[in-house]
Amino acid sequence: MTEPIASTESTESTAPLLSVRGLTKDFQVGTVFSRRRVRAVNDVSFDLPAGRITALVGESGSGKSTIARCLARLEQPSSGEVLLDGQDVLRTERRRVSRAYRRKVQMVFQDPFGSLNPVHRIEHFLTRALVLHGHSASREALCELLTTVGLTEDMLQSYPHELSGGQRQRVAIARALAVEPRLILADEPTSMLDVSVRVGVLNLMRRLRDERDIAMLYITHDLGSARYLADTTMVMFAGELVEGGDALAVMDAPAHPYTRLLLSAVPDPERAGSYDPVERAKLREAILNPTSCPYGDDGTCSRTEPVRHIVGEDDGQPHWVRCHLRAPASDIARRVLKATDRPDGEATDTTDATEEAETTAA
Repeated sequence: MTEPIASTESTESTAPLLSVRGLTKDFQVGTVFSRRRVRAVNDVSFDLPAGRITALVGESGSGKSTIARCLARLEQPSSGEVLLDGQDVLRTERRRVSRAYRRKVQMVFQDPFGSLNPVHRIEHFLTRALVLHGHSASREALCELLTTVGLTEDMLQSYPHELSGGQRQRVAIARALAVEPRLILADEPTSMLDVSVRVGVLNLMRRLRDERDIAMLYITHDLGSARYLADTTMVMFAGELVEGGDALAVMDAPAHPYTRLLLSAVPDPERAGSYDPVERAKLREAILNPTSCPYGDDGTCSRTEPVRHIVGEDDGQPHWVRCHLRAPASDIARRVLKATDRPDGEATDTTDATEEAETTAA
């Protein structure tokens, strides 16, 4: 059963542009004679408000791109609801995705070269997007799109291989903007780019959010860029959302062991102690196995499904986490280990954890 979700909206009472409720996706794997189902996404729920950027972070294989492909209707979810302006599109458009939905929800893929056919010029990609959705493909419209993403008119006659990685990704964004979408799904849009040009693409996304009130789902491995760009951050672990809230609150005060593990891998010259990959690998294995979680010793995670707990609030957004550690006044919260209380390994008195649990309960 889908649990009630904590809203990630601002203090305004406006409804979210797109809401996901209980989204689940299974894949069949194996041979013809031996079929089994693997659950890639399990009962995921969240909101995407207009004019805000929501970052979805997690390791490879956690299910981030599967969620984006389900929202883009490139994959059919096994169950759940996808509500666009309050209407469940999985129910109303079960057999065929309408062009109206495609126009409202666009996707920017990870590899800008792979998403652009190398035999066509840039003019072709933009013209085709405009014509398919009933817009004028005039020279002025094409130039306006290029100008919006920081490119020049002379690039219309260029082939993808003649552009840099950052320019190709800007073309992909321009193609998505051609149909005037209300939601952009950006699946690792900067991971294939040089570090020197990533910030330009991130600033472009931020500007589009501010100028056009576009909602964005920003999928990334880069926690630094998520902190820089996103308004809201959600952490995905093994097909489930485990933590979410204001981007700065999640990064500065991570409440879930997995979030702390992710942040421990981010280079930080001010972090106390040296980085030990062997010890981090042991910690990761322990967190992945709920029967040996280093944050508690009673095996609660292996017996009971954790629910969402509110651990704070920032800028009107609740900071929530799905972890038994944060259960109000629970016994397991009183047995937090000192060495794993912070991502940098700095010891913390367990009395603080006990007082924090009692404060949360209050």
